[in-house]
Amino acid sequence: FGGAGGGRAGGRGGRGQAATGTSVNMTAQLQYRRGASDTLNVNPLLGGHSSNDSIAVPVTFNIRHKRTMHTASINFSSTSASTTNKYSGVTDVAGQAGIYTGLNDPFDWGVPILSFSRFQGVRDVTPSKRDEKRLAMSYNWTLPWKTHQFRAGGDFRLDRTNSNSDAAPNGNFSFSGIYTGNDFADFLLGTSQSAAQQYGPGNVQLRGRSGSLFVQDDWRKSAKLTLSLGLRYELIQPYTEASNNLATLDVNSDFTAASAVLAGGTGPYTGAFPNGILLTDVNNLAPRLGAAYRLKPGLVLRGGYGMSFNSGSYSTMARQLAAQPPFASSNSQQDQEGNAPIPIVSAFTTISGQLQNNFAVDKTYQLGRVQTWNADISKDLTQVWTIGGGYTRTTGSNLDVVRAPNRNPDGTLRIDDVQAFLWQTSDGYSNLNTGTFRFQRRMVKGIGGSVTYTIAKSMDNASNYGGGGTVVAQNDQDLAAEYSLSSFDRRHQVTGNVSFELPFGPNKRWFHQGGFWGETLGGWRGAADFTWQSGTPLTPRVVGAARDVATGVTGTLRADVTGAEVFPSGLTFPQYFNPLAFITPPAGQFGDAGRNSIIGPGSKLLNAQFSRDVKMGGNRAVTLQAMIANVLNIANYAAIDTNVRSFTFGQVMRFQAARSAQLNFRFRF
Repeated sequence: FGGAGGGRAGGRGGRGQAATGTSVNMTAQLQYRRGASDTLNVNPLLGGHSSNDSIAVPVTFNIRHKRTMHTASINFSSTSASTTNKYSGVTDVAGQAGIYTGLNDPFDWGVPILSFSRFQGVRDVTPSKRDEKRLAMSYNWTLPWKTHQFRAGGDFRLDRTNSNSDAAPNGNFSFSGIYTGNDFADFLLGTSQSAAQQYGPGNVQLRGRSGSLFVQDDWRKSAKLTLSLGLRYELIQPYTEASNNLATLDVNSDFTAASAVLAGGTGPYTGAFPNGILLTDVNNLAPRLGAAYRLKPGLVLRGGYGMSFNSGSYSTMARQLAAQPPFASSNSQQDQEGNAPIPIVSAFTTISGQLQNNFAVDKTYQLGRVQTWNADISKDLTQVWTIGGGYTRTTGSNLDVVRAPNRNPDGTLRIDDVQAFLWQTSDGYSNLNTGTFRFQRRMVKGIGGSVTYTIAKSMDNASNYGGGGTVVAQNDQDLAAEYSLSSFDRRHQVTGNVSFELPFGPNKRWFHQGGFWGETLGGWRGAADFTWQSGTPLTPRVVGAARDVATGVTGTLRADVTGAEVFPSGLTFPQYFNPLAFITPPAGQFGDAGRNSIIGPGSKLLNAQFSRDVKMGGNRAVTLQAMIANVLNIANYAAIDTNVRSFTFGQVMRFQAARSAQLNFRFRF
């Protein structure tokens, strides 16, 4: 909910507090950060460079008047970032290859996107520029009264974003093997099944506003029972564009008709659209309740309920809505039947007569809502050792689902003269159940630590919010089939940590009287943490299927299950699971494999660090620190090929980081 910070007045201000009962403390900072990095690619010709600069000026006032605390803050931040590839403004690669793009801005130059069904394709870094500014103001009020501590306040934020990024200015070509039986052979002949180009509108100026109010009461009802009662309201307005340059599609209820509509315009099926395309979601009231009850000394029961809302999709959707015709150039060509190959050199010399908008959003979109219930019990076995356990249930509603409603299973159009488009809505839902068990030792005699075991299961049908291995639903007419394990579901996890101080030096067991060994070995402390966890699920997919390409997407079609064991005995590296357990489904049919139906590889990781502070007189000190990651140098798998048409289907493609060590030296004065 937010709360009040403390403040004090020094010097004359301190004496003023005794006379007036008021003290004022102001804190101001100036923060600046710059970063730069190279974007690496397996192909050294495909890479780029990124840089970012940020500046922030937070100012906070803490005002204490008698028993009341007022905290007011204002924070201005500005961030700029840019990303370029090796060819932006230097070489027109597509033009030199004979591909007509019609580009006038050298900023967009680069390598076309090439997608294949059996192996990884070619994707260049997309040039982009972004400048973001935020002004945030907040106020918190705190008043202790008898056994209560009341808090109330709110905040207000203004966001301004200027960005320039084009999705596929040099073209996006898909090769499915529909013409020759081999995807690479189709490429060598210069015939793609699908070609799409999208660029513009140049600089997009997005504007956003949001605010919140809250009240809270921390009530110590008795020596055994403490309650925390709160209520928060959030109002987050959809982003608008400075010139109202946003466009979407207005569709009827059964997706058999669609029409383009601009921000502030009126559609033929659902009526008027606001300037931000989306209707403002005003139903964002979030109650919160917490309780702690001491059953008896050393035995405490805690529980709570809370609700929160997610606003992360607004800015992303607004940028996609700004990159739509008539403000941006979009051209898409698909060969539905495999009878009209699309030459890559001349795919964009003519504009399709279809409506070219390829992204739209339900204007009644609502913010994702997450509700959390939890209960926990802890017991002190001794003054040093504690055990505990807890249960948490989290449910999500109004979560993001992305659909491709304008295609039949065989890839043919459902709406004539409208190209394939994606439709984003908030119809998703999720359920997560988590149990934890822990055993802890408090830091006594230089050593402390804990061990925690977590068992969990998460299910959802959401595409973009904790969703799944496939971004777009496989069958738009059967969204219930998308409900399955969440992509982040991890059934088991064991974590352990230990912190220790070496028993040397002052107030320690050995060498406590100083001397060479006391000075050398004293003051060292260390920590180690270990994590063992089971894997997250994977989806067997068919990448570059002719049906998917005709739908305007790729990778949504799932494989068919053959009945063979997924993890038979005798598998050897690099094979992780049995590739014969899945096959490509017959043409025009959806795969029957479940989303996230293969449990991926788990991991084991041990990290450690050692440090010591050395005082040098006055305020000067030196900190020495050594950090070791993956101490045991365990080879943990990081990526598995799940494309059923790939030559490396079911094989390990990448490992997590090997053992590494880092030494730090810090001087403070």
